[in-house]
Amino acid sequence: MEVNEQQVYEALGVEQPAQEQAPQETEQPQAQPPQGEMSLEQRRENAARRRRAETRAAIQEAVEAERSHTRQDVEQVLRDAALKNPADGTPITNLEQYRAFKQAQQAQQAKLAPRPQANPAMEAQVAAELAQIRQLNPNIRSVGDLLTMPRAKEFYQLVKRGNSFVDAYKLAHYDQLTQQAAAAARQQAQNLARSKGHLIAAAQRGKGAATVPAPEMDLFRAFNPQASEAAIQAYYNKYQGGK
Repeated sequence: MEVNEQQVYEALGVEQPAQEQAPQETEQPQAQPPQGEMSLEQRRENAARRRRAETRAAIQEAVEAERSHTRQDVEQVLRDAALKNPADGTPITNLEQYRAFKQAQQAQQAKLAPRPQANPAMEAQVAAELAQIRQLNPNIRSVGDLLTMPRAKEFYQLVKRGNSFVDAYKLAHYDQLTQQAAAAARQQAQNLARSKGHLIAAAQRGKGAATVPAPEMDLFRAFNPQASEAAIQAYYNKYQGGK
């Protein structure tokens, strides 16, 4: 028989001592900074912000110093070159004056530059090709229309390869022009078929018409000398049809 510790104490008549409980650990609250003071993290962030601002300021100061130094060097070169404004003869000693001088110089050169002369033969060729293209597409009336049409990019590349305007247009619109030609051929065939049908019907009607016998023709003319042969024929056919 198994005996536990409590039964032993009861047999001896001794009170069993109470078991000691392990002390519970209590969570200590974290120390908070006094009211009005910044935390460690806030102080670190502020310090980093100050360092970034100081770095940017130092870089900006260095850039400005370099610009000033470069400007001084350039102006010294301008003074040594002894350049003068051709308009009033004043010396060019700074960048603003030099830029104005260069702009005036470029404008003068543009005025003196030879303008491209018109080429009548080329203009005539372009006009002739535009006329041919206009037969394919009435909306194309100028070179500008060719360069703004939906397939302008393909057209331009084909012209660069040496094709004429007409050939380039046809190649760029090959599918569209082929479909248009097929549709026109079908329409022409339909028109021809209808025309033949009318001719056959007219011929059949002509074959069925009765010819006015000579005695009756003379009789018609005796009663109505002004009547034409066609009118007499029509009247006779009508009369014959009424029998």
